[in-house]
Amino acid sequence: MQDLSKVTVGTPPPARRPRGLAVFLVVAFGVTWATWLPILIEAQTTGLDTMPWTFFLASTGPACGAIAATLWESGPRGLAAWARHTFSVRLSWRWWLAGIGMPVAYFVIAWVTTLIVTGSWPESSAFGLTDKLPGLAWPAVALVWVLTFGLGEETGWRGWLLPALSRRMPVFWSALIVAGVWIAWHAPAFFFNPTYMAMGAGIIGWMLALVCGSYLLAWMTVGAHWSIIPVLLWHAGFDLLTAADQSAGIIASTISAIVMIQGVLCAWLLWRRRNQPRSAELPER
Repeated sequence: MQDLSKVTVGTPPPARRPRGLAVFLVVAFGVTWATWLPILIEAQTTGLDTMPWTFFLASTGPACGAIAATLWESGPRGLAAWARHTFSVRLSWRWWLAGIGMPVAYFVIAWVTTLIVTGSWPESSAFGLTDKLPGLAWPAVALVWVLTFGLGEETGWRGWLLPALSRRMPVFWSALIVAGVWIAWHAPAFFFNPTYMAMGAGIIGWMLALVCGSYLLAWMTVGAHWSIIPVLLWHAGFDLLTAADQSAGIIASTISAIVMIQGVLCAWLLWRRRNQPRSAELPER
């Protein structure tokens, strides 16, 4: 893993118009929760046979919040400037490697762990497949994860909320707040998503994993000079690996453990640099 402690923690300049944070939260939660509400009602009444496509559509809530908040704060020109920086592909090769290489490493470690524990490899034909996307081969499943929960979530959480909070406080505390918002955003899913409904006391571990993931992704975002391309790829790869039907148990728990270790390390690095002067790296919105 790269010596991330040497990366300069930058932050964008102050926003022009107040209450952008409120706009972001209302739109991000409103779009997602309103889209999930019919699924929740069906699950609690007649039951779900298959997960409807609107489950994935709802992931665009944070992205909608980011767009709405940026327009509110600085208008169309500010939105264009924010998009150019947030989706910049002019990155050091290290961050491309991080965004793609980490999920590949998780895959290798999790499959080797499964071999050691069970004495056999996971079924390769079931790789990445989920009953939430029946009939799709794993490359198509991966594309869905990239365009929905990858793009939809990261545009909001790391593309807008993290830098917005980092104007006011160190990235360490910003990442912790993002984790809390991220956890709360998932709340309706615990009443219709079978994976979440089956967690029981495991919800505590899930919440800790999200906090650690927030620190890991915050450090990646800062290192990539606030471009979300690496974390978008990471998020999609993580979902492909852990949300697959075959991943319940050893694969998902192994990957989550790795992410938690990485998250603790990144939290420590961000804590060490919490008092470092922060320069303005993003264009004014």
